[in-house]
Amino acid sequence: MKHAIITGATGFVGIHLVTELLAHEVEVTALCRRESPNLNRLPAGVRIAYDIDELSRADVFYHLAWEQASGPGRTDAILQSKNVELTLNALNAAHALDAKFVALGTVYERFFEKARKSTRFSGSNFYILAKDFAHTMSGQLAYKLDIDFVWCQICHPIGRYIKPEQLMAYTVSNLLNGNPPSFGPATTLYDIVAVENVALGLYLIGKHAACRREYYIGSGLPMILQDYFEKTRRVLGVDTQLLIGQRPNDGLYLQENWFDITPLTEDTGYTPVVSFEQAVRNVAKWVKKE
Repeated sequence: MKHAIITGATGFVGIHLVTELLAHEVEVTALCRRESPNLNRLPAGVRIAYDIDELSRADVFYHLAWEQASGPGRTDAILQSKNVELTLNALNAAHALDAKFVALGTVYERFFEKARKSTRFSGSNFYILAKDFAHTMSGQLAYKLDIDFVWCQICHPIGRYIKPEQLMAYTVSNLLNGNPPSFGPATTLYDIVAVENVALGLYLIGKHAACRREYYIGSGLPMILQDYFEKTRRVLGVDTQLLIGQRPNDGLYLQENWFDITPLTEDTGYTPVVSFEQAVRNVAKWVKKE
């Protein structure tokens, strides 16, 4: 892999992927919005393009951009549906540039049927439905175009640049400030992974021939969510109380087989390199700075 294009390059996962690619001497073009507030995150040497017409041929087209993957925009049906259109446009661009298409999804797509059949509004349903639709529609379009296509799923990456509304940013910030964070039952299995490991997985998927159409990128060590919170408190060296069970249960229980990194390891040699403990410390440094 000599040249990669990235949408969402200034975002949380995107900027770490940029760093990973540059470390392996891959030329990077970032396809950005002109109004992006985070263009200053991009290091020297990255080419910035603002329109698909400005792109040149590449080996891999990484599509990471997704408006309001977290925050209040999750409840905006129109905005979330536009993300599907952007994904299909990105795939068409990859095809025109003769590039392999690698997109970033979420393990929460697996709740598609639950969201589709829901008889009450849930704040995450539009996001879940849109992510699954983007996955299935772009997958079918890739068959039509006969393009190398890989869809990646992640659970909860953490590290520098994490958004403040994210679960672990909220947890770490409150623990450091002595404010007891409150949660639901926290009994589901979960996979919190250093964002650097996600970037490594994406790089390896881009580097190697497309063996499969789907991979999960994670830590390889999922735990019960409450155990993550307890471990975070130990890493930070604080005794701030954890208010477990103080919030309603969202009814979403993740399954162990969803977090299987074996296919990725077998096909690319992927092994996580940054520990959970180090990732928590990175979050702590970031939230203190913010």
